Amino acid sequence: MFIAIRDLKFAKGRFLLMGLVIALVALLVTLLGGLSAGLIKNNISALMTFPASHIAFEYDDQPNYRNSMVDREMWSGWSGYPGVRSVQPLGHTMFSSRSNRDEPLEIVLWGIEPGSFLEPEVTAGDQLGGIDNGVIISSTLVDKGLNIGDTITLDRVLTELKVIGISGDANIAHVPIVFASLRKWQEATYGPPGGPEPGEKLPAVLFDFASVIALQLDDGVDIQTIDEDLGTVTMTVEDSYRASTGYIEELYSVTAIQAFLVIISAVVIGAFFTIWTIQRTQEIGLVKALGASNAYLLKDAIAQAAILLLVSTTIGVLVGYLFGRLWVMPSGIPFMLEMNTVLLSAVILMATGLVGGILSIHMITRIDPIIALGRER
Repeated sequence: MFIAIRDLKFAKGRFLLMGLVIALVALLVTLLGGLSAGLIKNNISALMTFPASHIAFEYDDQPNYRNSMVDREMWSGWSGYPGVRSVQPLGHTMFSSRSNRDEPLEIVLWGIEPGSFLEPEVTAGDQLGGIDNGVIISSTLVDKGLNIGDTITLDRVLTELKVIGISGDANIAHVPIVFASLRKWQEATYGPPGGPEPGEKLPAVLFDFASVIALQLDDGVDIQTIDEDLGTVTMTVEDSYRASTGYIEELYSVTAIQAFLVIISAVVIGAFFTIWTIQRTQEIGLVKALGASNAYLLKDAIAQAAILLLVSTTIGVLVGYLFGRLWVMPSGIPFMLEMNTVLLSAVILMATGLVGGILSIHMITRIDPIIALGRER
């Protein structure tokens, strides 16, 4: 590595410029990784902590939380199979609404049975069941001004909900979730605006429907057979992420951007080392004329590229991590940095950069030692 170290010492300006570009690419990859993870988390944060193992939808080639509808026979049917530990219907409806201060709010109303495993733990206030129209809100809505004791009025149906508790961060499709009793959700979703007339009751059939079925299953349950029997399509909670509106599109978009950025970094690094190799043609020819083998020169050049990539990428990733933690996350922008993801991005960036460098450095093998003796190209 004698030549590599000597070049790094005596061509500081060039290598500082190259290192700066690589560090900036690493910074962009780190920040983009945090933004993409934060964006995706903001879409499915409720599902990431969902206490079920599987979710059953109404049978559909492309099941979606917004379009699915299951009935009582389906969730009662699931309860009768061996290996099914718990079954709970879950209602899902998106509403435009207003707070008691007349502030517009977009919410997703989740209907759950009070006291079931689907009910979230509250960080403040009370659990469901105390009052008929009591709801638990996501902490995201607290940031928008809602608090315990406030009311939410659903547009069109005019159902009034009272905030009695606050849970952790719970969003789906980038919309905060409000947890209500399943019966109140059924009234708001299927009942007439404003509820039944005084002295009247809603038809019992309204309370036989929900959106999906949350399941806790043991290993080995024959899911396919049960689905065929009951007319459902069941998937793990992780697989059900794609049933959240916009999740797949966001995932593909950010993955494509990250892939293009990594490819661009490989091309830029390859271009740098191509130019650097051309500029050192006579020097390399002289070293070969003195007896240095192609293998020795290739190892030396690859080591030079590896040192530059390691140092520059480390600096870029570290700056990106600190910037994300100290400035981006406190600003409220959807942003999430996980050390495993950051390290994986850094390794991929260094690997692709090294590949780009190797593809350009192979020019060394074609340099003729006679160049060192003054022959013009």
